[in-house]
Amino acid sequence: MKLLCADIGGTNARMAIVRDSTVLEIKIYPTDQVKDAIDLLKTFLKDCHETVPDYAAFAAAGVVSGEEVKGTNIPWNIDCKAIKQELGFRKCIVLNDFEAAAWGLLAVKDKRLLHIGGGQPDAFGTKAILGAGTGLGEAIVVRCSQNWKVLRSEGGHASFSPRDDTGMELLMHLRNIYGHVSFERILSGSGLAEIYEFLIRHDAKKLNDFLAVDRKKRPAYVTALARQKNRQALEAINFFFKAYGDEASNLALKCLPSGGVFLAGGVTMALLDFLQKSPFIQAFEDKGRMSGLLRSIPVFVVTEPYLGILGAAQCLMAGLHE
Repeated sequence: MKLLCADIGGTNARMAIVRDSTVLEIKIYPTDQVKDAIDLLKTFLKDCHETVPDYAAFAAAGVVSGEEVKGTNIPWNIDCKAIKQELGFRKCIVLNDFEAAAWGLLAVKDKRLLHIGGGQPDAFGTKAILGAGTGLGEAIVVRCSQNWKVLRSEGGHASFSPRDDTGMELLMHLRNIYGHVSFERILSGSGLAEIYEFLIRHDAKKLNDFLAVDRKKRPAYVTALARQKNRQALEAINFFFKAYGDEASNLALKCLPSGGVFLAGGVTMALLDFLQKSPFIQAFEDKGRMSGLLRSIPVFVVTEPYLGILGAAQCLMAGLHE
């Protein structure tokens, strides 16, 4: 059975035809160049010369309400009723992008998991996933009787809690600009740029050079500087991963994921070489009386590039088999 599955993030929309957890055809479109969800679907079907399949699943960066996703990091909403009416799908589901990533953990192959900390996972234990990309996604996977269930979350929007003086100063700096400062404000592509801008705020030349860069290209600019051993860019990346480890352990303490904590997201993958040398694990385990517990929890990086696509398909098939 062919399925049409989409993983629509703040930067790119990945559209795919999937059969038996295998991606047969995939196209990637810049999200900000698409008029709306129906336009995206029609373009994809035309580009890959496919007729409309019976079943479709759409994962998107936004808040799910009934059969609609209200975009947070995408410029339009996704309404399943309107899509079914326009294109004729028999069944169409919507889910949050990190809800889909969580479902994807049930389909991803072991070779796409990089074990970076903790012990061995319990095959039937709770799993937690979070990932920095355009935003910060979080979700939890739990075993219920003989089935898996995904608990979606907007945990990335919880309030940022600094752990040191630099973090306190950064929080005050960002609060003066935005009011509420969430973990997503730090743990995202734009967040990395915010950290670097804060660190160079007293160096007029560096600041002017940075502000001259297109806003969307600033995370890549900071990463490039870090690869050139620029001190403040490296400091920004280390701060980023300390905060990332801290938030990952916050999530772990709330759900006790003996099945593992899994890191995903475009920024995570772009900075993977830095992650492996960063203070992430040290920050993850630094929780006082709970440090011993956290040292036992396995931590993985998910390197599967189509995790959201596989997850959308997994969720759709689970619903069809109920």
